[in-house]
Amino acid sequence: MEPEGAFLASLAEPDRVHFRHLALVRPQLPTESQVHMLEGLARSLGSPRLLTLMARTPHWLAHWPILLGLAENEATPEPIRRDLEMVVSLFDQMREMDHASAAEKDDRSEAVKALYSQLSPALKPVAKLLAKQIAKTVSATGNTQELAPLPGEHPDWDALTTPPDPLPPQASTQGLHREDRLARAQQTAQPDELLGFLVDSDADLRLAALQNPLISEDLVCQALAQSAVAAFFEEIYAEARWYFREPVRESLREAPGCPADLSRRLALSGRLVAALEQGSQDRAFLRRVVSLFTQLEEGEYQFITYWAKRQSPQLLRVVKHFYDRLLRQRSGLSSALPERGEDGRWATLEERVFLATQATQEDQIVQVLKDPDPQVFRLALENPALTPRILASTLPVLDRGRAEQVAAHAAWQVDPLVAEALVHHPQVAEATALRLMAHLPGLKPALEILRDPRLQHLEVKRRALETLRALYLGMDVSDRITALRTSGGELMRHLPQEVLQDEETLRRMVSDRQLDPGILLRLARNKLTPRAVLEQIAAHPVLMAHAAIMSELLLNPKTPKDASARIWGLLSEPEQQQLLRSPHLPASLRTLG
Repeated sequence: MEPEGAFLASLAEPDRVHFRHLALVRPQLPTESQVHMLEGLARSLGSPRLLTLMARTPHWLAHWPILLGLAENEATPEPIRRDLEMVVSLFDQMREMDHASAAEKDDRSEAVKALYSQLSPALKPVAKLLAKQIAKTVSATGNTQELAPLPGEHPDWDALTTPPDPLPPQASTQGLHREDRLARAQQTAQPDELLGFLVDSDADLRLAALQNPLISEDLVCQALAQSAVAAFFEEIYAEARWYFREPVRESLREAPGCPADLSRRLALSGRLVAALEQGSQDRAFLRRVVSLFTQLEEGEYQFITYWAKRQSPQLLRVVKHFYDRLLRQRSGLSSALPERGEDGRWATLEERVFLATQATQEDQIVQVLKDPDPQVFRLALENPALTPRILASTLPVLDRGRAEQVAAHAAWQVDPLVAEALVHHPQVAEATALRLMAHLPGLKPALEILRDPRLQHLEVKRRALETLRALYLGMDVSDRITALRTSGGELMRHLPQEVLQDEETLRRMVSDRQLDPGILLRLARNKLTPRAVLEQIAAHPVLMAHAAIMSELLLNPKTPKDASARIWGLLSEPEQQQLLRSPHLPASLRTLG
């Protein structure tokens, strides 16, 4: 079955391959291996159109892993995801009803029936079939239609892949005059609003926000992670109160929008500090420290001096020696090497081979790694001045053959930074990526693999998810809380069952008055969050400053009724009217509206 060419041409190139698989499987009941394939696509696809197609195929939704994957995928269109989350919440409430005491069973049963009645008509047969699979009674009416028959072979693909209309947008905050916005940026006490001003493209607004007395290190780090304005990073770097703070410097270095030159400068000084902390008299180690000092930018000597004063005062003379040397002459190998030809390459192979083995400056090492001659590339991999960061930053532009050559190198394949860059390389073979994953320690590499939309190897993502699950289950409660906070709550997206059924960890985390509001928002929104945790969120001190958290609590059918009624009274009339337009608002709150 080949879809019409016009529709296929409307899809992006990566989506066409996935669509062909979906179109081929859709007219038939999926086998066990196809269910695994569909589950992987439901969790990893980033195309709203293809996710809409999957959500509009009822006999796929009748398999719980596929439905759960679509409900947890943030790329699923919001109205569809809301409807699927209602089904997830329905079965979670059934599970809680089974474990409830005899006195509570009647109330829980009524709540289940009320929630089932709120499901969209298209999802009621799916819920009924899923309930039959676990021998649960959903409704005694007997009026629910059975699951639709298998689809035909020539459907209207445009209609099936057109996402529904989005939910009504939040009220805009852009209506103020410029003078009022500047004053608001300097005086606001709402963290979300202040964060918005920090990432604004207007330089005056950012400057005013940086003068706000409530500005904090955490808020600056969040803004750096979200900002796409290059000037903002230079502004933070230029301020002495942020320049010396290591968390801010790390956020600058890791932010996606940070200019490459600034990120390189910060990474270089970070590697130098790590080397100085390690300390060694080994000849190779000393050569590496000298190489790092030689490449250090003048502006970073302030931080190195600051670090040496606090941690290793005996190294201040070493820092001064290299700083004085930099002032006298910016030493390097470039003055001793031949000039480049007009085509941008070294004049002869002998000179390029010499450069590959002797270069110490980063731009020259990167050049020889890109040299078309394989011999030059092999020699460059053995250059003692080649660092993991330089190699990892160059890997994305190398072809498949050279990436595989690095992956087979005895020393570089075991380096975590290089191994991670190779796993994310779009042309590395799946078998190579799976082998390299053994050298990726900790939670962060696994999270990065699951985040990467360019990574097409489903088995690699499945292995990363297994690694993430094993690491999380092996932690104690305090380490789990640290992992959840470090990931910004993203672990809930990838490990919903493990995280959201761990009530002890969630309750201890939510009890922290300084918890990131973004994590509270994720918990309030998720239909698997335990009722006791939702009640705890409803009493959290940051709730008043975040209308979005209050709205999600009200739309969550598991939120206790007394907490919902109390939160409803805290909302303004426009916010209440906006919620009343949502089909997912419980009936008990509609009577209050």
